[in-house]
Amino acid sequence: MRQQQTIRIQTLGDLAAHGYGLNATCEDCRRRADLDMLALITRFGPDFRYISPGVDPYLICSGCGSRKVATQIHNLFSDRSRFADGP
Repeated sequence: MRQQQTIRIQTLGDLAAHGYGLNATCEDCRRRADLDMLALITRFGPDFRYISPGVDPYLICSGCGSRKVATQIHNLFSDRSRFADGP
């Protein structure tokens, strides 16, 4: 039996290397968008931790200007919608 390899995904570089990205949701107007991983890595560096507090405090909603924006990870290569109520 083949043993599964455990991976740790703690940084922006880890996310990108393993095929994951981030999307953001505004808590005020509910606007959602996928974030540009290359731009995030260029700005913060590949070793930047994406959680606690991660990139959230740096984000501003492009729809309403709110700073109450939360991120979550998603698989870049999934055929499923990244948004629960999306197509």
